[in-house]
Amino acid sequence: MNTLKATIGLVCIMGTSSTSWATEGQIEEVLVVDRLFEDTTLVSPTSKINAVDLQSINLLTTEDAVAYEPSLVIRRRYVGDPNGTMGIRGSGMFQTARSMVFADGLPLHYLLQTRWSGAPRWSLVAPGEIDSAEVIYGPFSAEYGGNSMGGVVNIKTRIPEERLFVLQGTLMSQDYDVLATDETFGGSRWFASYEDRLGDFSITTTYNHLENKSQPMSNYILLPDEANGQSVDDLAADLDSKGITGYIPGNNDSGDDGLYVGDSGSETSISDLYKVKLGYDFGELQLRGTIAYEDRERKEDDKNNFLRGADDNIYWQSDTGSRNFDERNQLRQSLLLGLGASGVISDYWFFDVYATNFDILKDRETRTGLNPRDPSFGTRDGRLTKHGDTGWQTFDIKLGTERLLGNDNMRLSLGYYMDSYQLEIEEINIDASDGAYISGRSRSGGETATNALFAQWGWAFDPRWDLALGLRYEDWESINGYKETENFDDRTEDNFSPKLSISYSLTDSISIRYSIAKASRFAIVEELFSNESSTTNIIVSDPSLKPEIGIHHNLTFNQNTEDGYLRINFFYDIVEDTIFNQTGTIVDDGTQINVSTFLAIDEVKTRGVEFVLNQSNVLGSQFNMRFNTTYIDAEITKNKVNASVEGNAVPRIPEWRANLILSYPLYDRVDVSTSFRYASNSFGDLDNGDTASEVYGAIDSYLFVGAKFNWQVTDTSKLSLGVDNLFNDVAYVAHPWPSRTFYLEGKLTF
Repeated sequence: MNTLKATIGLVCIMGTSSTSWATEGQIEEVLVVDRLFEDTTLVSPTSKINAVDLQSINLLTTEDAVAYEPSLVIRRRYVGDPNGTMGIRGSGMFQTARSMVFADGLPLHYLLQTRWSGAPRWSLVAPGEIDSAEVIYGPFSAEYGGNSMGGVVNIKTRIPEERLFVLQGTLMSQDYDVLATDETFGGSRWFASYEDRLGDFSITTTYNHLENKSQPMSNYILLPDEANGQSVDDLAADLDSKGITGYIPGNNDSGDDGLYVGDSGSETSISDLYKVKLGYDFGELQLRGTIAYEDRERKEDDKNNFLRGADDNIYWQSDTGSRNFDERNQLRQSLLLGLGASGVISDYWFFDVYATNFDILKDRETRTGLNPRDPSFGTRDGRLTKHGDTGWQTFDIKLGTERLLGNDNMRLSLGYYMDSYQLEIEEINIDASDGAYISGRSRSGGETATNALFAQWGWAFDPRWDLALGLRYEDWESINGYKETENFDDRTEDNFSPKLSISYSLTDSISIRYSIAKASRFAIVEELFSNESSTTNIIVSDPSLKPEIGIHHNLTFNQNTEDGYLRINFFYDIVEDTIFNQTGTIVDDGTQINVSTFLAIDEVKTRGVEFVLNQSNVLGSQFNMRFNTTYIDAEITKNKVNASVEGNAVPRIPEWRANLILSYPLYDRVDVSTSFRYASNSFGDLDNGDTASEVYGAIDSYLFVGAKFNWQVTDTSKLSLGVDNLFNDVAYVAHPWPSRTFYLEGKLTF
């Protein structure tokens, strides 16, 4: 019994029934308790991809692990993009506070900012560490708070079995030919790890280095002054009269005619991850700890100005939006710490406790105001944006049993959770030449904190029926909010979120489950307090924002097969007071500036259906297949602030999504695979007026085809060749998606 308890404790930590580390005599016992909180995956639609399936895709960064999962879109604009946001079901890719990401229990979701700045900190996990990834859809379990409205991603890394060294190197290359830029961009990734198990002690050390140059992220267009009767022909004639050449006629995402005058050039991303994971089994108690430090640099210093003056030199005058060509550099250092314990309380009760701390040690972005090659360089101030006290702390304790009050058919999970999030951002005007301080520009920040209690109870009251009830109580507050010299009053909100789920098994392999849940998603610090201004963006927050309140339904039909399963989910959500970043545009000195405000949309309704077919050995062959497709109708049904958008689609949520992974072993040591990712087009703006395609700013449909060839050369060496976007589909997610990209990878294990 002691062996069983200790083994179960380890499974509770990792949330997986992987048997690679267990002895043969333990396997059957471990599978009895697959995870401490089984109800979470019982009551919620769930998809999981394991280490074998991950070998079939080009896994360059951690977010790739879930890029092919149902009803999910990852906005990773290039390999190394720090802004890889995620959209799940009816939560768009810029509604980042509606999804949660964990790695071995450590939170990677960034609930401080939203939109592109709110992307999970994926790069705190190296792709070479990953053993599996699980997506839990919707807030149907009381285990997670309202930030799970879209879903939860749980990433599991390898558990050390024995001494193992891993060395891995990847080279990548992308051809890009758009407007006046025709170049090849590339990079590399290097991974090294050491893992070992010494009796009851385990250790994993990891180093991951990634350096890559992206395709240009932005294209700059000059629009005519239509308010004063100017046409695009007039605009072109005016440039011609000055002897200016090099502009390229085109249109923006709204279909307005203009002249493209340049692009942002390649964006260089460099990141280094240093990580240590420790574990120790102390009888029926297991302790574990994680230290992850990341050093990241991001540079945009290769701007392309297409325009040439009469002297054939680059034309930099402000009447062509020269502010767009300023250069920027960002340095960011982050530290994530985690400490936890799991163990056995009694014969049937287990516990898990985990505390984490995340600190931004340094985050400084400098912009030059104008391009250093511009003869006017230095006449416009540069800008420094820096983070002060920024980060979070979490504490989570859970108790669970699969045999409540001596009843093998009854289960219970209980828990307490707390978090505290802090954000401070200051902008300073600096001398573009030497970085010297000139004047303050803006400063804002604040804190939020949450305390929560939950209970999740389940009862298989009949061999074919199962009932689950959950309740989560959350007490939230905003603290110390400020903008410039203005201090905002502290606020508190609280909510109860009940959950219900019931299932019926028609046969041993066919089941139906209906789940309904209420969820409350509270505003994050940026939405409440952050006020920023830059060359092209102004952000205005709202400290009075109320929580989003959602009612979520899901009906699942599931059929298990001998080597897989078929699943259909029907889902329907109604969310009131949806916090959304609403954006308008102004033009200042030839530069288009986006003005963003956080406002509440009164009501959004989402209807959808999701079809999933995962099957190994298709029709008795050696083909393995993972296929899913989703239809979603996300509609703004009430919006008193601007009734004209009622009936419109919610931005950045495609109606159709589909993914397919096919793999086949050619020989004992050789396998090939192909993959497909599809999404229909969607809108970027609430007015749904951005209808143009294949231009900067558009949210296009795409069909990206990938392929991969794996050759296990020896027991300890492996070579892989891969390609993404094989047919070079041109598509934009406001920024351009990567064009055809090739990968060459080598791996040694010893």
